Amino acid sequence: MLMKISVVLNTYNEAEKLPQALLSAKGWVDEIVIVDMGSADETLKIAEKFEAKVFKHKHLPYVEPARNFALSMSKGDWILVLDPDERISEGLAEKLQQIVKEGKYDVVNIARKNIIFGRWIKHTNWWPDKHVRFFKKGKVSWSGRIHQYPEVKGRMLTLPAVEDLAIEHLNYDTVNQFLERQNRYSEIAVKNRLDSGEKFSWLSFSWNPTRLFIQRYFRHAGFLDGFYGLALSLLAFYAQLTEEVKLWEKEKSE
Repeated sequence: MLMKISVVLNTYNEAEKLPQALLSAKGWVDEIVIVDMGSADETLKIAEKFEAKVFKHKHLPYVEPARNFALSMSKGDWILVLDPDERISEGLAEKLQQIVKEGKYDVVNIARKNIIFGRWIKHTNWWPDKHVRFFKKGKVSWSGRIHQYPEVKGRMLTLPAVEDLAIEHLNYDTVNQFLERQNRYSEIAVKNRLDSGEKFSWLSFSWNPTRLFIQRYFRHAGFLDGFYGLALSLLAFYAQLTEEVKLWEKEKSE
């Protein structure tokens, strides 16, 4: 029986990077499914050009709650989840097709090659950055919480962390983009922490940002990435510090 492969993307104003993602999937997947959350740029025209099946979803500040809807719209036996700022190498495409033919696994864990400020970041906890992105339909589902590992069923294969078998992720282009995105993520994180009953504490305020810097710069050898590693470790410290202050602010206001 010939297995069909669907690639699934959630989009919101992704016209700049979406064509590269779709080009990397074109020719070896059987179906392109795009779930759009209210794009106002050329995203939908690009989707039409690539003959994608387009579905609408209400706008959300992060993608996880809409991922399951996107999966339900696909018809393939296997699903590749791709973000608009990601792309698949020829080597990885060949490997994934081989996995489908062999039929030994249900879920594939894949490394991501993060390009940040124009450079591949090989340390600082940005590599190998493995994610479950290829799987048989029905074997993976996401919760509604931000940056949560999905629920996985079945036999999992973790691919080696080598460049040719990694998803290339065109991550943060600028410092402003990093700060804007982290500001948005921190709002969601604070709400989740408050909903779970967490309170502001001086220990968390002082330790959480410091711990994050130590992890990225020392434990994950950020210093080997040179100034990039130092800058990203400090930016992570700042983002976590901002989240702690926002927790204090929200708790105080309530």
